[in-house]
Amino acid sequence: MTTLNRRDFLKTCAAAGAALGAPAWLQGQAPHIARPVRPNLLFLTTDQWHAEAFSYRGNPWLRTPNSDRIAAAGTTFGRAYAAHPVCTPSRTSWFTGRMPAEHRIAPPPSMPDMGGWFGDHGYETVHLGKWDVGKRNAAKSFDLARHGHAVGQYCDHAVAEMARSYLLGRRRDRPFLLHVGLMNPHDICQPSVMVTQQGKLAWDGVELPPVPPNFAARPGESKYFVSRLRNSSRRIAGRTWDEHDWRVYQWLYYRYCEMADAALGQVLDALDASGEADNTLLVYTSDHGEGRGEHGLATKGFLYESSVRVPLTIVHPDGAGAGARDVRHFVSGIDFFPTFCGAAGIPRPDNLPGIDLLAERAAGRRSREAVVAEATFGGWMVRSDRYKLIRYENDSTAQFFDLERDPHETRNLATDAAAAPLVARHDALLQDFRARLQIPAGATVNEQVDG
Repeated sequence: MTTLNRRDFLKTCAAAGAALGAPAWLQGQAPHIARPVRPNLLFLTTDQWHAEAFSYRGNPWLRTPNSDRIAAAGTTFGRAYAAHPVCTPSRTSWFTGRMPAEHRIAPPPSMPDMGGWFGDHGYETVHLGKWDVGKRNAAKSFDLARHGHAVGQYCDHAVAEMARSYLLGRRRDRPFLLHVGLMNPHDICQPSVMVTQQGKLAWDGVELPPVPPNFAARPGESKYFVSRLRNSSRRIAGRTWDEHDWRVYQWLYYRYCEMADAALGQVLDALDASGEADNTLLVYTSDHGEGRGEHGLATKGFLYESSVRVPLTIVHPDGAGAGARDVRHFVSGIDFFPTFCGAAGIPRPDNLPGIDLLAERAAGRRSREAVVAEATFGGWMVRSDRYKLIRYENDSTAQFFDLERDPHETRNLATDAAAAPLVARHDALLQDFRARLQIPAGATVNEQVDG
């Protein structure tokens, strides 16, 4: 005798009613099918989303109802970080499970990626939207690959519609690994290179967000960082801005977030309509954050929290952890590959430095004492429970923050004598992590262009 859960019972009733009229599939509802043994994997990503730019995080300057849906259905992670706060190295780390120093945004053919690996282990693999994985052709890795436009406002809804078509029309003889890559709020990179409008734009009646509390902070930045990143050619325009311009920039940024949020809703609705949500692990994240005026910086590429910390929500098929927030586990962009492997019950490639996050949480353990990230021009970050160290390979100046007392990173403690043992401890954590990587000889990703 078959027992129906509440969701299946309601779907059965709806299907019976629909049988008197048009077929269910003509109403946008795919026929309900029996669950396969292995879960489907939906990797839903955006580009350049600040970890706190959501309604559910209490941000009053935008509305993100669909991101809020995801957060309410799953577990959000407050300590999730990009492997590198720039699109291409971060995304290459997602799909190879390797740090940028290992893949160098040019992974060799011997380095597996998610598409090929899961395809070889019985999954139907699909990529839709933004790819930007260095020197790796998605069409050769995935069973199906379709790309979007380089401007999010022109392509994200089309990418979401492709996802809907796939979810409602697929054959369903295999579980799927589906990556849906939305472009926005990356479109903010366009106004980021505009010179000041000196009040010429009409903003009458529009309430603008205030500049962030650490807007003016420049906490002991190294000369190398200032010359190579803060004063880089692509940031020249921003040096002409006054506070009003920065407030306009934030307002525009939040509108791009809302555009992407609407496209997220299209994908969520399609998953619900497909009848496969009960057997789908959904992971939502972004490749990096956004400066948003913190430390007087826009866009990405640096190791302050605004740029390197990312949103992350995992929605489990059985609803476990719905609405919870995890601030205990450190998460890196290199963790998605091994986590998906664990969920699918397939082996993971050799030498992956990341962890299976779901297995860690299920076992009640935390094997990672700190999380490490890289950045352009030889930057490295170590973030532990309370402290954070930033170093650049070509400069002896370090930054060291007490994030418990100084969450906005305004006071550099690196030269304080009392902090010396803590700095040494974080240097040791960094060296230990790097020693475990498979770093090839020669040049690394460190000379990638800014942003």
